[in-house]
Amino acid sequence: MTRYRFWGGLDTIGGNIVEILTGEARVICDFGLSYSGDPVKQPGGITLTKQLIIDGSLPAIPDLYDKGGLLSDAAGPVHEKIPQTAIFISHLHLDHMGGLPHLPEGTKVYLSREAYRLYNILIETGGEQPARVSLNPVGDNETVTVGDIRVTFKPSDHDTPGSSVLFIETDDLKLIHSGDLRLTGNHPDKVISWVKEAEQWQPDVLLLEGTSFSSDRKENLSAIPATEEELIESLETILCDDTENIVFINPYIRNIERMKDVAETVERSGREIVFEEAYARVLKTFHPELQPAVLRETLIGEETFEKTISLQELSEHPGRFVLQNSYPNIRFAEGFGGGIYCHSNGEPLGSYDPRYADMLAQLEKHQFSFRELGTSGYAGQMDLLAIAEVIEAGVTVPWHTLRPDVFHKELQLAGVRPFLPVAQVWYGNGTAEGEAELPLHPVHTR
Repeated sequence: MTRYRFWGGLDTIGGNIVEILTGEARVICDFGLSYSGDPVKQPGGITLTKQLIIDGSLPAIPDLYDKGGLLSDAAGPVHEKIPQTAIFISHLHLDHMGGLPHLPEGTKVYLSREAYRLYNILIETGGEQPARVSLNPVGDNETVTVGDIRVTFKPSDHDTPGSSVLFIETDDLKLIHSGDLRLTGNHPDKVISWVKEAEQWQPDVLLLEGTSFSSDRKENLSAIPATEEELIESLETILCDDTENIVFINPYIRNIERMKDVAETVERSGREIVFEEAYARVLKTFHPELQPAVLRETLIGEETFEKTISLQELSEHPGRFVLQNSYPNIRFAEGFGGGIYCHSNGEPLGSYDPRYADMLAQLEKHQFSFRELGTSGYAGQMDLLAIAEVIEAGVTVPWHTLRPDVFHKELQLAGVRPFLPVAQVWYGNGTAEGEAELPLHPVHTR
C-alpha cells in the first residue's frame, strides 16, 4: 500500500515537502528551505546541514542525509528499511529547491529541462550553490519511473522557467503536486491544459498551493495582481512620461521572461537597457538573440560582450538609459541626481525582509522616486477554487499558505472535499472504522 506524509508547507509559504513511499521506492517532491530567520547557532562546530535540521529549516526525513556529522537522531528514527529514493523539483525557487546542496552525493534529482538549464547558468554566475546530487532533466509530459512510482512532468506557468506540475501514480494512488502556479502570466494555456488533463485523470489527492489565501479576502480582491501585460503597459507609461531621468529596474534574476519583455519594451521606448553581467548571462542563455549592453562596473568573468557601458556614461546621459539594478548594487544610485526606481519582484522580495527598508532609505537619500512594478506569481483565490472544482479530486489538500484553515473553508463552500493533514503522519488508502474510504487516512505504523 502506498503511504505518504508531509514534512513542511502545511501552514507556510514555501518549504512544502511531501514524501511518497511504497514497498519498492520513495519519492520526495520539492526540497526547499523553510527559513524563519537565521538558524540558531549550535555549539560544537556542527555542520550547516545538521544545524538546519535542528533549527527546522530542513526536514528531518529518515535515511536521507549523510550520517557523518549528524546527530544520531538529527534525521529522525528509522524503523524500517527505506527503498531507493528520488527527489522531484517542481520549479527553481529557493523555497522549493534550496535544500539540494545538503543532500548526499549522487542523490537522484529530477527537474524540467528548462529548470535544469537555469540551475546550471545560476551556478556559473554565482547565483546558486552547487550541489553534489545527480541532476536529471526531464521533458514536458515525460514520465520518470522510480521503482513502482511513476512521476509525469506537466508544463505549468509560474514566474520562472520550467515550472511544472507533477502527476504521481502508484498501483493504488493518484496524487497531483501542483507546484506554484498563476493564470495572470503569459501562458495561462499551460495551466488550463494540465487542469483539463487532471479532470480526466481523476486523482485521489490534489495538493494545491494557496498563497493568495494568506491574506484577507477583501485585501486580496482590492489588490488583484496585475497581469504581465499590464506590467509592461505600466513600464511603457513610466518611460513615456519621464524622458530625462535615469530609470532603474530591479527584477528577479530567475524571472527570465520578465527580463526579456522589459528589454524589448525599453528598446521600443527609444532607450537602451543596461544589465549587470550575471543578469545578462542568464538572459542570453535563454534568449541568445538578445545582445544587451552590460554595466562595466559589474564585469567579473572572462566572457566578452558586444557592448559595455560605464556608470559615468549613464550619468552623463541618464534619459537615454534604463539600468537593471540588484539590491547589492543599490549604491549605484548615488551617482545620479535622482531618478525612478522600479521594484519588479527583485530582491529584497518584500517588507518582511530588513533589506527592504534599507533599500527605501537609500533611494530616498539619493532622491529616487520608488515604484512597485511587479505582479504576483501566484493564482488568485477565485482561480484556485475554480481549479479545485474542475479537477474534483478525491480530496484537495490546501497548503503553501499561511492560512490553510481559510482555504479549507472556501473549498468546502465551493463543494470541494478538502483535507487538512498533520505533519509527519502517514496517510494512505486505508479505511478507518465507521468511516467511508478516503484517499487520505492515517496509517498506523510502528
